[in-house]
Amino acid sequence: MPSRESQTVKLRADLAGPTAVVDAVSATRRFAVDQGLGTRDRAHLCIIVEELVANLIEHGHNGVEQQIGVELARLPSMITLAIEDDGGVFDPRNAPLGGGVPARGGGAGLRLVSAWSQIIGYRSAGGRNRLELEMPLTEG
Repeated sequence: MPSRESQTVKLRADLAGPTAVVDAVSATRRFAVDQGLGTRDRAHLCIIVEELVANLIEHGHNGVEQQIGVELARLPSMITLAIEDDGGVFDPRNAPLGGGVPARGGGAGLRLVSAWSQIIGYRSAGGRNRLELEMPLTEG
């Protein structure tokens, strides 16, 4: 029986390298299924994690392999998500949603993240970034 109570899951704190996006999405999908999320909410959560981790890998690296952590928690009416990394400073709240490379989607990922969740915090300190989001649940 899926848990409907608050539960926090920390994915590997060393998500890095060529399988980081796949690893993050796979763990997020397991979490979503375990928590009994509906099909739409499960898909939205996986896409949010995929976009954010892929952006960190593609745009946030400092020439070394990054360490990325993903934290998920189920609350009665929402999922909270925190992503920590040691890449470059980037607060997506300040990113132009129409920017990016048009041939590659032109910032479509951040538009999806903004459409399905709300950024509730970002901070960068001691070489680590932490982005916190809430995703309201839309299905029973």
